Amino acid sequence: MNPPVLAIDPVQVDMYAEAVPFGLLQIGTFLRNQGHEVLLVDMMASSDDHPGGVLGGESFYGVKPAGASGAMMERVVYLYGRDLDWLMSRLPDSWAPDEIWMTCCISFNYEPAFSAIDLLRRLYPRARILLGGNYPSLFPEHAARSGANVVHRGPFRQADGYFPELDLLEHVPPIWLFRLVRGCRYRCSFCANSARTPELAGDPVQVAEEILQVHRRWGVKTFSNWDPNVLLIPKAVEEMLRILIEAKTEVEIKFEMGLQPNRLTPDILELMNQAGVTMMTIPFESVEAHMLRRFGKPFELHHPMDIVASARINGFDTHRLFHCTWVIGIRDESFRHVFGTYFAILKAGGLPTPFPLSPTPGTREYTRHRASLAGKDLSELNGHLWPCQPSAEMVVLYDTILDMVSKPDPHDALELADRLSPRASRYFNRAFEWYLEGPYEPGRDPQPPPED
Repeated sequence: MNPPVLAIDPVQVDMYAEAVPFGLLQIGTFLRNQGHEVLLVDMMASSDDHPGGVLGGESFYGVKPAGASGAMMERVVYLYGRDLDWLMSRLPDSWAPDEIWMTCCISFNYEPAFSAIDLLRRLYPRARILLGGNYPSLFPEHAARSGANVVHRGPFRQADGYFPELDLLEHVPPIWLFRLVRGCRYRCSFCANSARTPELAGDPVQVAEEILQVHRRWGVKTFSNWDPNVLLIPKAVEEMLRILIEAKTEVEIKFEMGLQPNRLTPDILELMNQAGVTMMTIPFESVEAHMLRRFGKPFELHHPMDIVASARINGFDTHRLFHCTWVIGIRDESFRHVFGTYFAILKAGGLPTPFPLSPTPGTREYTRHRASLAGKDLSELNGHLWPCQPSAEMVVLYDTILDMVSKPDPHDALELADRLSPRASRYFNRAFEWYLEGPYEPGRDPQPPPED
């Protein structure tokens, strides 16, 4: 038996992504196959007492500055996941690892990872600690301050071909991931992923078989794809879906990272319907052409409008199936971008899913907002802190806006409109009138009314 290994998925702060530590499980599986005893502790895992989710909003974490530099506002943030006392309770008394592998995905969540490393360094002073994931890959010099012995950048290629063994987890997760396509050729202005040639992350036949295996062996019913742009290789998607259709299984498939709307054809959509796809993310991004150009999007507004509206007309439950996204919280963005996009999604028949801008260093949006972000730490760039908004007043306004444009029913949003500034209220009411004119039909002008 090779030396024992501890693998840790740390907690998140003020943001929870419905995900499982897929890459860490691959590494754990690889190490187990190399003869190591592996203990994997997922601090974000669901359990019997919190089915289908994790602790969130109950555990005070700290206070962070809200708004842009100089906004003079603070906000309480909360822990999503298990605390360090819980972590210690999962560590056997008579057991000491030679190596500790830790992942950290989101850059503004680095602090809990650092805290866990500090604790583990004190508990196991002789252990070699390795920190990997998206955050250290993007910010290796920053991650070097963690106290880890090794900062690993990029994928751990030795584990790429290993199918994760779910028995490494304390509880079988309610959802499992699958990968099909790695990379994206585009470089959107708010995305931290570098443009790269797309390639298969897994053979579609093998991916479909793995989905069926997890369902049959472990009872997992829901499977989520988190590839950055899976439709860049549409044949892989089609092949996987056909295998799932032929298997006649009752799995549910989600495409959560965004389907490029001008690549989502009616044929692919029909395959998704037959294969049991229960959710897909459709980026709308903006009703304003200049914002689409600014973001670097390879489509126009009519593309997502047409695909969602066509699906609605053909009997799809689009209000449940299509989670339609756009980024808000950009400094000096128009209310037409914010509210016009919201009502455009509703007119097409989709479910509005706004995302507050988290400006990551290295992206064009971070560069555009650099003056507003001067002196801010990575942990202060969480979009829910509205780091690009210039004042406490604007932070409060955007709290209201986010609440409003997250409402599936615009009449519920209307009840909050009296909290808006006069200018924001005027445009909201004008766009609401446009919405009341009736649903969008493919081929028509998708544009909402202009601002004053």
